Amino acid sequence: MRVISQTVRVNDPADPDEVKLTRDDVWAGLLRKAENAVPFVAAMDECTVLERTANGLVREVVFHGERVREEIVFHPKTRVSFFRDDEAARWVIHNDIDEDEQGLTLTFRGELDLGGGEAETAAADRMHAGYLLALRTTLKLSREAVRNS
Repeated sequence: MRVISQTVRVNDPADPDEVKLTRDDVWAGLLRKAENAVPFVAAMDECTVLERTANGLVREVVFHGERVREEIVFHPKTRVSFFRDDEAARWVIHNDIDEDEQGLTLTFRGELDLGGGEAETAAADRMHAGYLLALRTTLKLSREAVRNS
């Protein structure tokens, strides 16, 4: 099992012109990402919601050319968790909204079991780089939604 994590600051205190996001704004962005991750995740080509559950949804995505089924669990205004468990791989990915003395943060944390070896290392490295971009894109699209509302 490999663990990767990345945290970004939600609002840049040095940028007075930036649209400042609230926890509710970031949460709304994470919900949009769960529904249709294609605009948020560069490596994702398709995202289809298959089923809605009491606290989340089940979706099918095409990620790096691979069709994957994920269960998504919502922990309102704090965390969205993505679960995959099939013959090819097992993972849980959390997107966490948190707060420290400097303000809101958004964290990606992935716990991956991709079979070990060099293939797992390469996949984890791709995922780490891709999710840093996805975090930044989530915040960018959340700002656009606030600006357009």
